[in-house]
Amino acid sequence: MNCERPYVLFALLLIIPIIFITFIKNRKNSVAVEKNFSIQGTNNKKKRLFKFGKMTRIKSVLFIIAWAMLILSYAKISWGTDLVPVQKNGSAVSFVFDISNSMLAKDGPRGVTRLRAASIYAKKMIGKMQGIPVSVVLAKGDGVTAIPITEDYAMIESLLDVLSPSLMTTPGSSLGKGILKAKESFPANYATAGRIWVFTDGEETDNHLKNALIECLKSGVPVTIIGFGNETETDILAGDGKTHIKSALRSQKIKETIESAVKNLSYFKNQTQVNYIDSIEKGSAITLLSQISKNDVQTLSYEEKSVPRYKLFLILAVILFAAGFVITEFDVSRFIPEAQHTASLVIIFCTFMLFTGCSSDTTKILKGSYAFNQKQYSHAVSCYLDVAMNAQEEGNAVVYNFSLFDLGTAYSKLEENEAAMEKYSQISENALDSVRYAAFYNAGIIAHKSGRFEEATEYFRKALEIDSSSIEAKINMELSIQQAEVEVQQKKAQAIPATDEKPDNPELENAIFESIKENDKNKWKSSESTSEQNLAGDY
Repeated sequence: MNCERPYVLFALLLIIPIIFITFIKNRKNSVAVEKNFSIQGTNNKKKRLFKFGKMTRIKSVLFIIAWAMLILSYAKISWGTDLVPVQKNGSAVSFVFDISNSMLAKDGPRGVTRLRAASIYAKKMIGKMQGIPVSVVLAKGDGVTAIPITEDYAMIESLLDVLSPSLMTTPGSSLGKGILKAKESFPANYATAGRIWVFTDGEETDNHLKNALIECLKSGVPVTIIGFGNETETDILAGDGKTHIKSALRSQKIKETIESAVKNLSYFKNQTQVNYIDSIEKGSAITLLSQISKNDVQTLSYEEKSVPRYKLFLILAVILFAAGFVITEFDVSRFIPEAQHTASLVIIFCTFMLFTGCSSDTTKILKGSYAFNQKQYSHAVSCYLDVAMNAQEEGNAVVYNFSLFDLGTAYSKLEENEAAMEKYSQISENALDSVRYAAFYNAGIIAHKSGRFEEATEYFRKALEIDSSSIEAKINMELSIQQAEVEVQQKKAQAIPATDEKPDNPELENAIFESIKENDKNKWKSSESTSEQNLAGDY
């Protein structure tokens, strides 16, 4: 579910006073009319007056709900997705390169590294792709668009010649994030059908590949993963330059991930557009080139778009308004004599519960979250503080721990790190694991940024004790340990005093001084230069 204008929903709160005002006004009018009719004194008129009062109340309820439907319509609420066919001309390709250290294994053709083999393969493909726009993405960290969509192949080839893990210092590889970044490299409403080619050995550290493939399937962006390396494991060095690890082409893992992603979205028409190709397989390049087309060829692609529901709310509003007018013109009680009064009470009760069911703390949390998303962190802090105080007084430990976490996060956004750390430390050990993990993780980030690396290491270790599968916490803990070791070495170096060496023997000092004076007298006596210097090593 998505809401483009969430602030409009606050207008629903105005319906509560409108309900009371409307019913009080209708009751006064009914009493006045009843008095007028009772003076005229016929039983039939009094009976008709009673029905009129009930009809007026029901009409008011229908009008109020109709106005609520109009507000929801203006808020632009949407849910569900639908596939929309899009006609596009030609193709564009985004190259995604895995530049992790595993790609340095020398098990490529003729003993070259996997990364070098991928670079050569891509350059040969470019030579056959004249007129096809290309972008280059590096799949490391959050993914980086090294070269946006362009037809300047010389610039792309220059980058391919220098591909190396040292281009980015972020440890590990994230094929999924690289694919999503490549998907973003195609501008919105791009007239050319985008394709993504991933050059990798299948080694990844965050397991985001499946989710990225699902997102591409939904958006109608075909993905082809091209494998490099050998299925036999090869010994390589990790990013620290010391640890030896085993790496191989994980083709089976890639195929299983693709199969799982396609299976989850079996109802999509474009499910077959995600596949795997081995780079050394005969005809692999021809298979890739057959996927792309020139600008004069039209292709049909399916893109997933959210389904807007404003029309539904508009129709409901019109129906309710019409029902409100009709119900006062027709004598419905002839058909449902006793149910009418009960129905009106049920409608009033449901409406009241719908708009007043939220507690004051819930409302403040929503206001604080909205202010936080709008980057109004000071206002968010004030909302969370009220909730924390109320929860502490009421003894509601769950709400109190959540509010402490929200306070800490808001303080960190205001650069009030000490206040943030204090709130994180106040979270109870009995809090939910998700809250405690997030608190330790955020505290570790703050400590690392402040240069307190040992403290950051301890926070990340506590986070891993709660969730041992967190790749982010593992990486950050390793980085904190490395920084702490560097800091210790620097402190040791600074602790060594620089002493001046003085000769213990004064006679030796005088002898050295006299020797220097003698050399100064004789240095101008030599009129011929010494033998020619050897400059071969000075390059």
